[in-house]
Amino acid sequence: MTEEKEYIPTALAADIQGAFDFPVAGEEAAKVFSTFISDLVKASVKAGAWSIGHIKAVVESGAGFLMLSSTTENGKVRCRGELNRVEDYSMTVNVIVYGADPLRLEEMFVALVETLPHAQVDIIPAEGCDDPNCFDPFCHRHDHMHKDY
Repeated sequence: MTEEKEYIPTALAADIQGAFDFPVAGEEAAKVFSTFISDLVKASVKAGAWSIGHIKAVVESGAGFLMLSSTTENGKVRCRGELNRVEDYSMTVNVIVYGADPLRLEEMFVALVETLPHAQVDIIPAEGCDDPNCFDPFCHRHDHMHKDY
């Protein structure tokens, strides 16, 4: 490798609640959620990510669930599970990428959430150290100032 890159992850976690205007088939809802994850991968790259650690989501609706994940920069999404007819839904999203600007990533994420049907998002703040020069949300270095939880 000719250029060293810092292996410090940019992480984002969120809970999303939403509803379609009327019940839709599970396959149709799965396409909406899969497109959202694919667009999120592409937005992460636009925000500066040079590596996708993982972007994962779990969607729950009624008795069904759908797990979605992507680890490649091209936005290919893998799905597991099944949704039945979907009206109300909840989604938990976890993003770990390398190189992305955290604020830009969060702004793009919030903008993408607006493409989901009647969605409201709750960003879960990352926990890490209080060192202003450390951008690692999972920091455990003893020489950094740490929050007491």
